[in-house]
Amino acid sequence: MTALRPAVVLGGRTNALSVARGLGRRGVPVHAVGDAESVVRHSRYCTRFVPIEPGEPQPQYLRLMRDVLPRGAMVIPCDDDSLELIARSRDEITSFGLHPIHASDGAVLDLLDKERTYEIARRAGVGAPRTITLRTEDDLEQALREIGVPCALKPLHIHEFARVFKRKVFLIRDAEMLRRAFARTSEHGFEMLLTEIVQGGEDRYWSYYTYIDESGRPLCNFTKRKLRQHPYGFGGATYHVTAWDPEVADAGLRLIAEAGVRGVACVEFKRDVRDDGLRLIECNSRVTAANELMRLAGIDLGSIAYASTLGLRVPADRGFKEGVRLWYPLQDVLAFREGRDRGELTMGTWVRSLAHRQAFPTLSVRDPLPGMVEAVKLPGRVQSIMRRNGAGGTDSSSPEAEI
Repeated sequence: MTALRPAVVLGGRTNALSVARGLGRRGVPVHAVGDAESVVRHSRYCTRFVPIEPGEPQPQYLRLMRDVLPRGAMVIPCDDDSLELIARSRDEITSFGLHPIHASDGAVLDLLDKERTYEIARRAGVGAPRTITLRTEDDLEQALREIGVPCALKPLHIHEFARVFKRKVFLIRDAEMLRRAFARTSEHGFEMLLTEIVQGGEDRYWSYYTYIDESGRPLCNFTKRKLRQHPYGFGGATYHVTAWDPEVADAGLRLIAEAGVRGVACVEFKRDVRDDGLRLIECNSRVTAANELMRLAGIDLGSIAYASTLGLRVPADRGFKEGVRLWYPLQDVLAFREGRDRGELTMGTWVRSLAHRQAFPTLSVRDPLPGMVEAVKLPGRVQSIMRRNGAGGTDSSSPEAEI
């Protein structure tokens, strides 16, 4: 890259660190904005870190872009709040002298709404689970008749819901639990979506990633598979591996084209064990926690977005390295315990799955401090998890802790 405009990385944690590393190694000054736990603040590639306070991040992001962050900078969203803010306020942010990375803002807002996302999937002929949006008690009773239990209760807008309930979804075991969860979420004014649970193990999740330029052309093509996740069913990946699957790529591109996406796009599916067909889980228009896996495999989405938005040359797509693995040790121990308790994973199977060269989300020889800081925090996090779960503790995806 020849232009060295600064970049502003908004929100995120390990994904923000990955973006900063990719851009920083190319000589781009990176200004990061995030909460106190954001690991990017410790990176040698972070020129400046600006903290935000607990609470609503969007007004804080907007104020900092107006008053603090460098003029002329490219702005890269790394969480859903910053993504939504840019989609709704692009002209205002541009008036501050900043340049948000290219995106189709209408498509961004559609894909932040789970109801619209599933509608787009059906128009595109992409497999999706059965869903019913719950706005009234009548909707709830209809969902119980048509979908039944067990099922999953999702918010239409996850990032708003997660600030209140500290999770992305409730796994529902019976009708009474659903009624309690619906009553609790309704108290907070959240619109919820009831969805069937796609059948199959945790290793059946696949994702497609790309960057769509202004003409609608994908500048890269990447697929990867989750091997495990935590919490069970609807958690974050604890272990994933790069692998090419043309069917996943084709389904992802069809959904992206139907939505009219421009810029960064990620589509996650699960293969239903009943027919091996792909079912949509979610779609994002920003870099995700898997960004470091992509970068290590040869595709740097942050740098592609930076170059494309500035009109700089983007290297031709030469594919990616397959078999690269990204492992979250602490989270994967929890995933192993859940899988063992469910009778789906043994100690031997888990250990054998780890007999490969591993990459880690924060550990880097070239940028060691983030990994060192995370290692120091590890004992405290283990103790926190043990206190939260306790002996026979509540499933982390259950509403019972709140209801």
